[in-house]
Amino acid sequence: LAMKQPPQEDELLINMAGELQKIVPTLLKGAQALPILPILERLAAVEETVVRDEAVKAINHIAPEIEDGPVLVAMAKRLVGADWFTAKVSAAGILPVLYKVSGDEELVNLMKEVAQDETPMVRRGAAANLGHFMSHMKSGIEGMVPILQQLCRDEQDSVRLLAVATTAQVGNSYAEQPELATQVILPIVRAGSTDLSWRVRNNLAKSFSDVATNLGIGGIEKYEKEQALVMACFVSLLQDIEAEVRASAVGHLARMVHWGGADLFESHLQPLLPGLADDIVMEVRSKCALALMDSSEGGTLEDSTILQAFGPLLESFLQDEFSEVQLHVLSNLPKMSRLLEKMNGVVSSILNMAKASNWRVREGVAKLLPHLADARGLDFFSQVLLEPAWLNLLQDPVAFVRNAVVASVGQLVTVTGPAWFSSNIIPRHSNIYDQSPNSYLMRNTIIQSYVEAAIALGDTTESTGSEVWQELMTYILEKGLADKVPNVRMVACKGLSRIMVAAPSHSSYIQGKIKPLVESSMDQETDADCRHFQDMTLSAM
Repeated sequence: LAMKQPPQEDELLINMAGELQKIVPTLLKGAQALPILPILERLAAVEETVVRDEAVKAINHIAPEIEDGPVLVAMAKRLVGADWFTAKVSAAGILPVLYKVSGDEELVNLMKEVAQDETPMVRRGAAANLGHFMSHMKSGIEGMVPILQQLCRDEQDSVRLLAVATTAQVGNSYAEQPELATQVILPIVRAGSTDLSWRVRNNLAKSFSDVATNLGIGGIEKYEKEQALVMACFVSLLQDIEAEVRASAVGHLARMVHWGGADLFESHLQPLLPGLADDIVMEVRSKCALALMDSSEGGTLEDSTILQAFGPLLESFLQDEFSEVQLHVLSNLPKMSRLLEKMNGVVSSILNMAKASNWRVREGVAKLLPHLADARGLDFFSQVLLEPAWLNLLQDPVAFVRNAVVASVGQLVTVTGPAWFSSNIIPRHSNIYDQSPNSYLMRNTIIQSYVEAAIALGDTTESTGSEVWQELMTYILEKGLADKVPNVRMVACKGLSRIMVAAPSHSSYIQGKIKPLVESSMDQETDADCRHFQDMTLSAM
């Protein structure tokens, strides 16, 4: 089928290449897979790109299993020496893996040949794979430098954009030789960041932090000037006139903060943050919000710097017209929960968002409430957060929001302690249950909150914790198991099963109090599903 002329339908050839790689090493191991190579070599030279790509993928999968250097090198020579460009493009895609397997130096010459081919498509293939090839070279990497530089200066921007980005794929080849890296890669980075083609700049921006890491100069005092130059190139991309370039670059902001350290952040990046936070393009603002949250981790920046540089911007993000921007901040604020005590503006914005029209925003606020209780104290929670936020979100019409509050109950118990939880939360939850005779979903939510609280108290032996645990069990047994709606009774039974696993120290109470009540409830139960879950609960005891 593969050798037939004219070629078969493209869909058939794609499936053939995909299936051939599945039989190695499952059915064919080692040298047994050699007969497959001529088939894949033929597919790697066909006209259709997707067929060639699948054939290259198959060869790269099979080559490490064969480990027959001469055979693999001979195949590469035939592809590189073919008359038509399609085979040469495929050759560029398999050379890195073949070199990794065989280590044959002839493959280095073949890579140089395809990189200098007169056809732009072949040079694009070489540019896309040169970094992977160089990452496998243990010696002689200097010989590839002129090739890399030539591709980065290519007249075709489609070649340059791949060549510039390939510097992110060279691995530790240059990181182990910072002197060589500053001489070879740094000029490429500088030229790429100011290239006349926005596509080249965009491709560099997409992998900038990896390129910077591969230079091997991060954190080394000897290379302060070079570090500043790298950061200047990054600043140029962050200020690019093209929104796509800015969006790609700002996605690497957090990693570059950690790469450059506090000094380079304050001198190069901090002045740009207000402009990025106010960018007209939503994607830039969204990625900037996420980057700021990630930058606050790791200890690179002092807390004072974070408060000064990030605080006002976070308030702006939380008031953004697009919920995507708000969610990036809400979902990541726990990373800087230690600083919420000093972020009054941020906390105020969060409280206002508890009534947001977008349910995903309300869900994000619900997940944050325990962190706010921990940061601002119980008085603040009871006076400011309990009624307008916690209880309102617990009764939200959207199930995801209610479930977010339920999932936060365990953490809230840990933060507040069992005594405070018993006196301030349980009575209010119980009141909601009693006031919801026509809403079994709300009663389900309250029972689930009791379950999460009981699991959080878990295997506690402290007297107050044990008393609160027993109080919760009483509510679940008396309200949940006796509810008029089978769904609520099922939720109570499922919750009891989870609680039994988490509370082995309460075995005497379980056997003496809980088990008889469950057995009595099971005797009176008429719903088959409820009986099933009640039986599971008894088994868990």
